[in-house]
Amino acid sequence: MQNNYFAHEAKQERSYARVEKILDAVEALSTESPNKKIDIKSISKKAFISVGAIYHHFPSVNSIYASLLLRKVRLRIQGLAALIDSLGPDVTLDQFSDQLINQAFHEWGEKPIAAKHEALEFYYQNAHKPEFFYSYAQSIYPHVLAFIQRNKTNSFRDIAEDEWPFLNRISQTAILSPFLEQSPIAGTDRHRAIVKDIALRIYSK
Repeated sequence: MQNNYFAHEAKQERSYARVEKILDAVEALSTESPNKKIDIKSISKKAFISVGAIYHHFPSVNSIYASLLLRKVRLRIQGLAALIDSLGPDVTLDQFSDQLINQAFHEWGEKPIAAKHEALEFYYQNAHKPEFFYSYAQSIYPHVLAFIQRNKTNSFRDIAEDEWPFLNRISQTAILSPFLEQSPIAGTDRHRAIVKDIALRIYSK
């Protein structure tokens, strides 16, 4: 689990649990006071973990925000895989796109942590790293492939595994960036239309 975050290496299960507790505290503070800057002391108080122990796991507050955002991405990917697995063979490309977009917009629009400046800063500093956001989506490919193979609507094209990371990065950027940047377009009908147009172009024959 540690490799999923911007944390120092944790070698015991107790350390993993403490990392999660720190992330839970920051998420709670961000939800309670979304416009208030959160410092290491407030995190320590909320998590009931000493400042020194927090720095033992994380090099900075920014790395905690980035790790929390990574956790959200990972959980979203897991939910997305489950959604794709649940779709029947008669789901059209149009319906497929709507369902995936509905889930993504709900998840990214609900959580204020996605718009934190510290998370945005780390997003752009580390987005080029293979362990960051987009590498998680590689795990979705088998689910997408299985869905396309069982689909009977003849509206999906075959997608090769080597092109999937590129295609996925395009769609994920279209979804993520407006929410992270707190753009006025984020979550609007116009945003949705843009993302859907991209999805149709990616998947359509």
